[in-house]
Amino acid sequence: APVVVFGPVSLVNGKVLFSDFFIKPNYSADLSELTGKLSAFSSEASGGEPVLADLELRGRAEGSASLEVTGKLNPLAKPLALDIVGKVRDLELPPLTPYSVKYAGHGIERGKLSVDVNYKVLPNGQLTASNRLVLNQLTFGEPVEGAPNSLPVKLAVALLADRQGVIDLDLPISGSLNDPQFRIGPVIFKIIVNLIGKALTSPFSLLASAFGGGDEMSNVPFAPGSATLTPEAEQNLGKVVKALTDRPALKITVTGMASLQDEREGLQRESLQQRVLAEKRRANPADTAPVSAAEYPALLKEVYRRADMPKPRNLVGLAKDLSVPEMEALLLANQPATEAMAAELATQRGQAIRAYLVAQKLPVERLFVAAPKAGKQPEKWTPRADLSLATQ
Repeated sequence: APVVVFGPVSLVNGKVLFSDFFIKPNYSADLSELTGKLSAFSSEASGGEPVLADLELRGRAEGSASLEVTGKLNPLAKPLALDIVGKVRDLELPPLTPYSVKYAGHGIERGKLSVDVNYKVLPNGQLTASNRLVLNQLTFGEPVEGAPNSLPVKLAVALLADRQGVIDLDLPISGSLNDPQFRIGPVIFKIIVNLIGKALTSPFSLLASAFGGGDEMSNVPFAPGSATLTPEAEQNLGKVVKALTDRPALKITVTGMASLQDEREGLQRESLQQRVLAEKRRANPADTAPVSAAEYPALLKEVYRRADMPKPRNLVGLAKDLSVPEMEALLLANQPATEAMAAELATQRGQAIRAYLVAQKLPVERLFVAAPKAGKQPEKWTPRADLSLATQ
């Protein structure tokens, strides 16, 4: 094949007009004040490696955004040889509404975009790319009737934007230019669409990327029969408070849950513990300390003595002296557990979480407690309360 040599090239005050007629309505953009240079390059490889040309290009996009591309490339190499860095600053986003309507179902009312990209193609055709997108004050309009998609973009913005209204995203991409199905643009759009979709299916995973944790932040585990927050639960709720403090557009709803079927023994044991505590209070109402291990046997024995239930008798008909485990077993066997108790437990769990969040200075106007759920729960359900996020 003949050797092709190209360049060097200089550009002064150039202009590029771009139109996309595949999107409806059509999108047009212009790049202006383009100034830069590209050194010479050739289709002939020197020592087996393609010679890369130096590229410098600066200009403006849409009249206001600054544009800068620097690096090395050789478009005549097979595969394409490339190692470039690009920057765009303060690109106005409303003109991109045709794309946001197509992919998300909402127009863009306000916002600016800044981008930092680094694209590198290895000799084997493998592309590695980093894309850092910073969106400032991104605001979507109402859903567009007849749009092909309608994604929860407002919730996604509330989840991703910090207190200053800035969304900072890192979107790494890799793939092979030898794959005819690989296209950079669709890959980036797919990543962004999937990210927005997560706002609906897994909102806490979006928060986790900034504040740690994961989907476990979406629920608060409890011991069976208990409405007391564990240290682990308090730690997770602390992450939730931190996230909501930095995401002021979000509101949280707490739904306490319980199940008589799954927590019968826990409900019985918790009720017994409350009876032991009540026995301590009966003897000394001013004593508000919890029952200690030393106090427990005597208090349990008194609860057992007062209990109206069949008890093992000795030869002369008196109640037998039983060990602590034996008394516990008999008391638990005769301790009722009802649907009403499960419903009350679900309510207590929701209220316990609410009290903790308020104590952590979460504004009450952003905190809601939903009706408790105490019916039959799904298989492999574990005692918990659920948390959900919304913008209204």
